[in-house]
Amino acid sequence: MAERSRRGGTRTVDRDVEIRDVDVPVGDVRIRARLYGPTTAPSTTALLWMHGGGFSGGSIDMPEGDAVSRAFARGGVTVLSVDYRRVPPLSRARRWRGAAAVRFPTPVLDCLAAWHRLVAEAESLGLAADRVFVGGASAGANLAVMSTLRAATEGLVAPAGLLLAYPLLHPVLPARPLAANRGLRTRVLSRVAQRSVRMMAANFVGAANIARAAEAFARPADLDGFPPTLVITGEHDPLRPSGEAFADDLRTRGVEVDCQTEPDVHHGHLNHPATAPFDHTMSTFGAWLAAHSG
Repeated sequence: MAERSRRGGTRTVDRDVEIRDVDVPVGDVRIRARLYGPTTAPSTTALLWMHGGGFSGGSIDMPEGDAVSRAFARGGVTVLSVDYRRVPPLSRARRWRGAAAVRFPTPVLDCLAAWHRLVAEAESLGLAADRVFVGGASAGANLAVMSTLRAATEGLVAPAGLLLAYPLLHPVLPARPLAANRGLRTRVLSRVAQRSVRMMAANFVGAANIARAAEAFARPADLDGFPPTLVITGEHDPLRPSGEAFADDLRTRGVEVDCQTEPDVHHGHLNHPATAPFDHTMSTFGAWLAAHSG
């Protein structure tokens, strides 16, 4: 059931979740975001969530955006899912002839603007700014991390914690341990993943700024004082080394981090709702949020 909300946007009530589309101003443009909230109980926590898609694809309508946000909301979390601007698809990057192409840091700035909007929404629900969490999947997890690193300069309180699903957090994929690199298929997939990650990172910053690729990803030296973080990887995900290496860097810096592996899944299992891995990951996220919500 949909109706116009007095606070702007289209309001929909879907079983236990209220959903409202909102516009977020970013400079002289406005981006789309979608606010999800529980209807059966007061919200206890707020979460800024970013879908994946290699920085160039995906949307808040994909399951990784919509189904995940609904699941969080049913667990009592107010979620703002961000439809950040995306870079040109790799297939068209070399022949882009439209308006100036989106590149880093534009998607990060979009997420920061949405974060300000979520803080305002959270305060209206009686939630303090220091009870806002940030999270994302795949490339969206990188936007969550980079937004967190820029939060202080934007006048934002550091998040209470981060939730990262099968994250892409390096411009060059860390090497797998030799013991895990057995088998021809595994070695081939590893090489394909290495090439794909380099291409996505280069496309994220653009050919003219390729020297800035390292700036678009967190460096170990950036992670002092980083908030508590939960990382969930997939057992058969070629990007698994990125999440595990990031977790190792956090531990080295004395940051509280929990890195778990969802068994027997490939990349993107949150795009498959109503499956056991989806439900298990969402349950893990929910339990971790409850434990860190103060």
